[in-house]
Amino acid sequence: FPSHDSMSILEERYRNEGDFMLGGVPYTEMRSEIPRILNEMQEGAQRIKRIVHDLKGFARKDDAGDKTEIALNDVVRTSLRLVESTIRRSTNHCNSDLAENLPSVLGNAQRIEQIIVNLMLNACQALHGVEESIFVTTRYNQTTGNVILAIRDEGMGISEEHLPRLMDPFFTTKRNSGGTGLGLSVSSGIIKEHGGNLAFTSTLGKGTTVTLTLPAIDKECTA
Repeated sequence: FPSHDSMSILEERYRNEGDFMLGGVPYTEMRSEIPRILNEMQEGAQRIKRIVHDLKGFARKDDAGDKTEIALNDVVRTSLRLVESTIRRSTNHCNSDLAENLPSVLGNAQRIEQIIVNLMLNACQALHGVEESIFVTTRYNQTTGNVILAIRDEGMGISEEHLPRLMDPFFTTKRNSGGTGLGLSVSSGIIKEHGGNLAFTSTLGKGTTVTLTLPAIDKECTA
C-alpha cells in the first residue's frame, strides 16, 4: 500500500482532478478496499500459522501412546482449525457451543484430534449444501462422570439398517467417493482405548448426531 507521503499526493490529485485509475483500479476503490484486503491477508497469515502449528502436532509420531491430562475443549478447537477450510466450503453455518469448566480427561490429544477431524469431515460430506448446518457441543454429565462431545449435521442422514455397521472395519456408505470404511473403525478403537464410547443416531434425509463420551478425571466439575 502507498506510503503516507504517497497517499498525500494521491489525495491531492483526487481533490483536484476527481477519480483516476491507479494500477488498473479506480483510486476511490483502491483507497477503500486495499486496507481491508491487507487486514484479511494478515488474518489469513495468522490462520495459516495456527494451522501449520496444529498440523505439526497432529502428525507428530506417538511412540508410546502416552495419555496425559487434557482439556477436551482445547482439542476440539484445534481440530476445528485443522478442517476450517473444508468447513468453510461445506457450510455457512458451523455453530459451536463448548461448555465452560469441563473437567479434564485422561487421553492422548493427537489421537482424539484424529477422531474429531474424521467426524467433522464426515459431517461436512453429509451436507447437501452450504445452508445446512453443523453443530458442535460439549457438556459434562455429572451423574455418569463423563465429558461429552456431540457433532450434529443437517445432512443426508444414515439409513437405520446401516447404523449398526458404521464402525465395522471396511464398511462404508461412501465407497463410490473413495471411502475406505476405516475412519470410524479406527476412531472406535481409539475411543475404547480411552475408556470411552462413540455412538450414532440418525434420521435419513434429516441428519446425524455422533456422540463421543470420555470419562472425566474428576467426578466433580470445578467452578
